[in-house]
Amino acid sequence: MKRAALALALLSAGAIHAQTYRWVDKDGKVHYGDRPPASAGGQVQERRLSTPAADKSLSYGMQQAMANFPVTLYVSADCGESCNEGRDYLKQRGIPFSEKSVASKEDIDALMKLAGGEAVVPVLAVGSKSAKGWLKSDWQRLLDAAGYPSDRPR
Repeated sequence: MKRAALALALLSAGAIHAQTYRWVDKDGKVHYGDRPPASAGGQVQERRLSTPAADKSLSYGMQQAMANFPVTLYVSADCGESCNEGRDYLKQRGIPFSEKSVASKEDIDALMKLAGGEAVVPVLAVGSKSAKGWLKSDWQRLLDAAGYPSDRPR
C-alpha cells in the first residue's frame, strides 16, 4: 500500500511541471493536450503547469507562509528611519515582501482602514493581520505566527 501511494505521489509530482498545449479548432472549440496537434497551424499556445510559489531555492515552510500569508510593507516618502529599519529587518530575515508607497488620498484611506483609523507608517501586513509602526517584537511575533522562518538562533 505504501509503495502504491509513493508511486502515485511521484507520478503526480511529474505532472505538475508538464507541458500542455491549448488550441482552437476550425469550429471554435478549445482543446488541451500534452502534444500539439499536427493541423492547428499558428493557433497553438504552449503552457507550463506549475505553481508560482514553487521556487526551489525557498524552504517548504517559506513557500507555505508566502502562499497563505503574503507580506506587504506600507511606507511613505517621508517615513524616515523607521521604514528603513523595518525594510532592513525583513531583508535580513529573508522575508519576501511587496512594498506599497502611500501617496494618494485613496492610498491613505486604505492605510487608515488597515491601521485602525490611523495614517501611520510603516505598517506591516501579513495576510489579514497587521502591525502599525516599527517595533521589532511586534513584527517578529506576526511573522512567526504566520510560519515564516524565525530570525532567532536555535
